Amino acid sequence: MNITVTGRHLNISDSLRDYAEKKIKKLDRHFNQLIDAHVILAVEKLDHISEVVLNGDGVQFHGKEKAADLFSAVDLLFEKMEKQVRRYKEKHQMHKGPEKGEGASIDVTSNGGKQVILRQVSNKPVDNVEALLQMRTDKKDYILFKKGDSKIDADAASSNRNYAVIYRGANGLKMVEVPTEKTEEGGHPGHFIAYTLDIFDDSPANPRIEFKKLNSCDMMKLTLHEAIQEIEKSRQQFLPFFNIESEFINIISKNGNKYEVMVPAF
Repeated sequence: MNITVTGRHLNISDSLRDYAEKKIKKLDRHFNQLIDAHVILAVEKLDHISEVVLNGDGVQFHGKEKAADLFSAVDLLFEKMEKQVRRYKEKHQMHKGPEKGEGASIDVTSNGGKQVILRQVSNKPVDNVEALLQMRTDKKDYILFKKGDSKIDADAASSNRNYAVIYRGANGLKMVEVPTEKTEEGGHPGHFIAYTLDIFDDSPANPRIEFKKLNSCDMMKLTLHEAIQEIEKSRQQFLPFFNIESEFINIISKNGNKYEVMVPAF
């Protein structure tokens, strides 16, 4: 696993860098399909913050912790990620050899050996209207996208973790996002903001779309296994849901005898 350790407006000492690398490297023993890890260390007022994004074969993990010093923050982060990775491994058995152009296959043994394909969406940030136009171009009723301005610089884009979903429900188009700032402040990660979409002019060149904020959101909070059960029970073709294991919005859909899950990419 390739590990990079950087400081956000902070110079990292060699001893702290080595400590963080050795800690995160230990996650390999729980899940040997981890490909790379990016550790970010920062100090904000009295808080010493450690954050990591782990990329595996078709799966991502993210964690963030605060402590009185950076070494302690790294320790807490390792404990959090160790639990997250072990929980994921216990629920899913990873297999090599995915089909060309697809993510890794996951045999969900607790659900009758169903095959699940994870697909990472593009990590290019786009605005809401661009995402809707792309959904139409793809001739689908849903899209998972990195929410933002497509013109922002590369560093800002890589640190942006705010993904949103637009989908067509029974009452029309809807958009749901998990605001990044809520998670970073330590709030409950399942806090959503939902909007309805009113299209006044669907011109491809200059559409006029109004996003109206809703007072509540009915997005389900599920594990991947529970999402498979829910889509089977409801017989829906797709289901946007908040994955309580990865703490990100996913979309699961049926493709013949397989299940495809759209997941964020970092």
